[in-house]
Amino acid sequence: MSSGRPRTGRQLSELLYLFGGGRAALPAGPQGSVTRDDRQGRVRAVVSSFGPRGAVQVDGTTCGSAALVVTAAAGDHDLARRLTSPGAFDLAQLAVKAASTRRALAGLRWPGALGTPPWSAAQVARYGDLTYTHRLVVDSRPSQSLPLIDLAVAWARSGVPVPLYTGGDTTTGLATAVPRHVVVLTSPDGHALEVYEPSSGRLHPVDEDGLRTGGGRRPAYGGWSHITWVLLPAGPQGARG
Repeated sequence: MSSGRPRTGRQLSELLYLFGGGRAALPAGPQGSVTRDDRQGRVRAVVSSFGPRGAVQVDGTTCGSAALVVTAAAGDHDLARRLTSPGAFDLAQLAVKAASTRRALAGLRWPGALGTPPWSAAQVARYGDLTYTHRLVVDSRPSQSLPLIDLAVAWARSGVPVPLYTGGDTTTGLATAVPRHVVVLTSPDGHALEVYEPSSGRLHPVDEDGLRTGGGRRPAYGGWSHITWVLLPAGPQGARG
């Protein structure tokens, strides 16, 4: 299946794929057909609870932390309520960043200026009793990327938030050809798709075809152009894929 766009730059994901990355088996998808239930729309409810300001990341390195906090709050009514207290969302982001970077670099602390890497984000990500695993996305290889995007969409439509890492490519410099930002894919109703984007604190509508292709900068991706990594549900706590 063609991606429908010319390739204009290279990404770190392509190099990692050449060295064996991005080849793990797909995790399981949601069970049964998607029906409307109270899980759908929870991310929207959490983001809306912050009012006009939105659920904004506390600094330039906490997009991943904000995404993980919103994901957890969508599955925990008590946490969602506590986050509306003044300063609580900021403190929660800093706590999650500390937890997710403490031993992320071969048992050593990950550099704080680089945010949260996907493998350690997956270790702390929670939605209710679900844990997460992570998969590299290589959108220059549709046979590799499309099954992952389809699985992310299926989980989002089932009511389970899916954090996505986004980034650029070498057309804007080597430093942009790596994962640079984290957003959360969700569905308000079991069909439509939207993305929580932490730098704006807002929800942005997206469509399935758009998720399948990269190449143009998108507000929903925080101004980046490619999906580079995905966190997918792995099962109840204790399960990892």
